[in-house]
Amino acid sequence: MKILSICQLSSLAKTFPNRIFGKEIRSENCAKGQQISYQVAYRGEKRKLKLNIESELKEYITLYNVGFVPMTLPTYNDCTDEDYLTKEKGDCPDPLYPMEKMEIFVEDEYKSLWVNIDVPNDIEAGEYSIIIEFLENGKVIEKSHFGLNVHNLVLPEQAVYFTQWFHTDCIANVHNVSVFSKEHWRLIELYVKLAVGHGMNMILTPVLTPPLDTEVGGERTTVQLVDIEKTENAYKFDFTKLERFIEICLKSGIKFFEINHMFTQWGAKNAPKVIARVDGEEKRIFGWETEATSQEYASFLNQLVPLVIKAFEKKGVSRSKLFFHISDEPSFEHLENYKNAHSLIESLIEGCNQMDALSHYDFYEQGIVETPVVAIDSITPFLDAGVKNLWCYYCCAQHSKVANKFMAMPSYRNRIIGVQMYIYSIVGFLHWGYNFYNLQYSKGQIDPYQVTDAGGAFPSGDSFSVYPYKDGVIPSLRQKVFKNALDDIRLLTLLEKKIGKQSVVDLIEDVAGMKITFSDYPQNDEFFERLYDGIFKLLND
Repeated sequence: MKILSICQLSSLAKTFPNRIFGKEIRSENCAKGQQISYQVAYRGEKRKLKLNIESELKEYITLYNVGFVPMTLPTYNDCTDEDYLTKEKGDCPDPLYPMEKMEIFVEDEYKSLWVNIDVPNDIEAGEYSIIIEFLENGKVIEKSHFGLNVHNLVLPEQAVYFTQWFHTDCIANVHNVSVFSKEHWRLIELYVKLAVGHGMNMILTPVLTPPLDTEVGGERTTVQLVDIEKTENAYKFDFTKLERFIEICLKSGIKFFEINHMFTQWGAKNAPKVIARVDGEEKRIFGWETEATSQEYASFLNQLVPLVIKAFEKKGVSRSKLFFHISDEPSFEHLENYKNAHSLIESLIEGCNQMDALSHYDFYEQGIVETPVVAIDSITPFLDAGVKNLWCYYCCAQHSKVANKFMAMPSYRNRIIGVQMYIYSIVGFLHWGYNFYNLQYSKGQIDPYQVTDAGGAFPSGDSFSVYPYKDGVIPSLRQKVFKNALDDIRLLTLLEKKIGKQSVVDLIEDVAGMKITFSDYPQNDEFFERLYDGIFKLLND
């Protein structure tokens, strides 16, 4: 065995301890303002090595160690889709650990470095070399060479909406800090900044504790941002915490705010948990015991919602940047409940947006969901009907044929969603798990380094995209690849300004050799390499 063997790979590769899935690369094209990543896999005789970067881009480069976590549920047992890297349990590459000492420990199994380049908008166009040296006792024993061709083009600002549900309760729980303590606020800001750095521009805002993935009759840690006092005939509200949350988010780069669901999941039957001070004591005044359309809860909403909107406007957030939820994933059996719940707040949120996840076009036809967020395996009827301002999403149920970012999937299934969204003019993407560190139904908490499937409920990786780390948070390989997908949309939009939408779609499908839908797409890494070659050729003509 050689002292050290290295292999330079694309960002779409995955390096398992005993096998590499992916292809070698030597260079890549990019625009200014783009985030580019690649990997360097290595194995050899046991030893500790130092690393050194030689590049004009050094100040824009971040190195990570790709770590492993147990993949205990690659996908569901009844999944017949074979486009997975593996369906066997075992260690899987995912967390990206910060390179604190610029050193690695080599073993006789594959590991990899993740090389991230944040290309600035004002950099000079040209070809840049990135050399990573592996040193022992000051001597270079191996080095990798990567070429980055930065074109004289600047990516346009991201236009699509992107939200991953931000679980403030899970931050407090996993870091073992008190809710809204000084440390909790510091951590919230770190988690927000990491999300924004990877394309998230909308955030789930817990005006009230979100009634999401909560066992009927159970409850999640209270994180409502509005302090409430119940008086004899009315309510008093303190928006200090909400205003602080808004300030943190705006400072970090968030532009849109998604207000928590105002009614329970799976049917809009009840009110969410609401805590208030009553006669000097903190009490739950609404919850599973409260009918959604009860007169008392309706009166509460009539007083709360207009003042919430004013709190946002006070901080410079207009109504057009607020998105209200009624209830998640209503089905036809819940139609009357949903209609009734919708009627309670419809007039209160005039000028704002109202959105909810849907799977049934017939439900949308009722006209009670302004902005449908549609599962990608149920989206065809919405596309056929020409629905405007269409959003999409995926979760654990989208495990066959379509895009997703389960750990066991090849990364092109993570990245292809950007191309698909561009082709079909999808304006927004929602995913439920930025940092859901709970068991299913929130029956308890998990350590995401040990439990990646919410206790056997969801395929590994579905419920979170980032990891708590010491007194902060770190990204995952999957989060980086999804950022690539968002940048693909920006690059295709840049080309569209030059040659028109249809010509861009023609290019994509010519490179793919097929008509791309949400269930049919190239199942290989090379598609993206060929697509970028075609894009930059046309942009530079």
